[in-house]
Amino acid sequence: MRAKMDPYPLSAEPSIYVHKWWVSLTLFLGTLSVALTATAVDIAIPSIMSSLGASLNKIQWVLTGFMITRTVLIPSVGWLGDRLGDRDLFILSTAVFTLGSFLCSVSWNADSLIFFRIIQGVGAGPLIGVAMAIMYEAFPPHERGLALGLFMTGWSLGPFFGPILGGYLTEHVHWRAIFYINIPVGLLSIVATFFLFPRKHTEERHHPFDLFGFLTMTGAVTTLLLALSQGHEKGWGSRPIVALFGASLILFFLFVAVELRVKNPFVELRYFRSLTFSLSNFIIFFRVFGFRGTNFLVSLFLQRGLNYSPIQAGIFLLPGAVITGIVSPLAGTLSDRLNPRVPMVFGFVILVLTLYGLSTLTLWSSMAFIFFLLSVKSIGQSSLNAPLNAVALNALPEGKARMGSGIIGLARGLGEAFGIAILSFLLERFTFVNLESMSPVQGAHLAEGQRYEAVSQLGGLLLRAGLYGSALEERAQSLLGHTLLGEALTRAYQQLFLWIGALYLALTLMIFFLRQEKQRRGRNSGTT
Repeated sequence: MRAKMDPYPLSAEPSIYVHKWWVSLTLFLGTLSVALTATAVDIAIPSIMSSLGASLNKIQWVLTGFMITRTVLIPSVGWLGDRLGDRDLFILSTAVFTLGSFLCSVSWNADSLIFFRIIQGVGAGPLIGVAMAIMYEAFPPHERGLALGLFMTGWSLGPFFGPILGGYLTEHVHWRAIFYINIPVGLLSIVATFFLFPRKHTEERHHPFDLFGFLTMTGAVTTLLLALSQGHEKGWGSRPIVALFGASLILFFLFVAVELRVKNPFVELRYFRSLTFSLSNFIIFFRVFGFRGTNFLVSLFLQRGLNYSPIQAGIFLLPGAVITGIVSPLAGTLSDRLNPRVPMVFGFVILVLTLYGLSTLTLWSSMAFIFFLLSVKSIGQSSLNAPLNAVALNALPEGKARMGSGIIGLARGLGEAFGIAILSFLLERFTFVNLESMSPVQGAHLAEGQRYEAVSQLGGLLLRAGLYGSALEERAQSLLGHTLLGEALTRAYQQLFLWIGALYLALTLMIFFLRQEKQRRGRNSGTT
């Protein structure tokens, strides 16, 4: 039946949104404010700790609470959109996020800030999914790659500008200013949406709420994210972390069993019967895994290895934002006019070559070389976003972009969490293994004579630098240990960059299994 249906019955008609460019700008403001806040708060954590007198264990929930709430509620965009409509859902989500931002700016202690950040997450989750769906359906079928490229521009700029903005406001104004800036942007977005977006009646508003599906999915995702965020601190083999992973697995199986039986599920898992949709989400998950992981490792290398401040490291990454703003819409346009696999393969090939280049970095690598690699990496990342999302959404029945965007958002959120958690753990393990496996001449197990000779040479250098006294040998010992640790850590960075590059190479091969029949037929129909 589906093969005989016209996949784009409205392909020759104008978009339901007359002012598609104003719609794009409105959605850009909403998604950019969420993306900026998500990364800017990271930089402000030390200042927030001092201002509110909170411990690190408590203040981390400012980040964890928002991440869990946002990720859990992204798939809710399907049911909420059916009940409220895209326009009203975007207004409501933006209003809740803006209210949460205001409350965060006036929080009086750590507990209140954590609670208000959760309110922010309640708004941010549906906002991301419904914004992608609106953008996708606001453009005609032959321009939907461009639409998603514009959407991803706003979402992708956050990781670049967020740390700089957060660092500047925290240092020169106050950490509360990070939340102030969301208020006028949110209000402007709400007003623009009210006047520009038409009310669109949906025939599916009265579907009952799948409470058990919602509870099992929320429990599965929450326990999983708690395990990922706490595992590094408590130990991955500790009883609480193992229990969280076990609970997540059980709840996930219950969730799948329920969703496949109910008539109107909270998340439509039957969409995964499409190989293209399933494979696209698989690639999106690991693309975001590698993207967030690479940015995490590069930031650590710049700050710990090269002694950059957080703001300096953020400025060093700034050109990537300009490249993203240019390349994302261009890649989306190419995916409309060509087979979308072309920009995807191009992007992954660029990333594989870039990750190989990053795997050669040392503490003596030139700034120009690092800058070049990071700029090229931004070209590769920006070439993937719009084509991947377009291929995934085009695999669904017409009018189901809202539920599809929620599933894509969940895959992206889980990819971010897994990327940082797993790569931070691997960085620590690889560093330890490298330190233990170095050759006796340069490693941790120096022979007594070799250690004495190395310490003597370092002591001589310190003496010529003007240091002397009884603590000279201790300083030489400390310098030797620091040097060995730095070498082991640098090798760990190199190995992980190679590991991510190999992952991207595998994803490149998977692209050839994606099919784009629906977009091809839509384009033809639009020309007849």
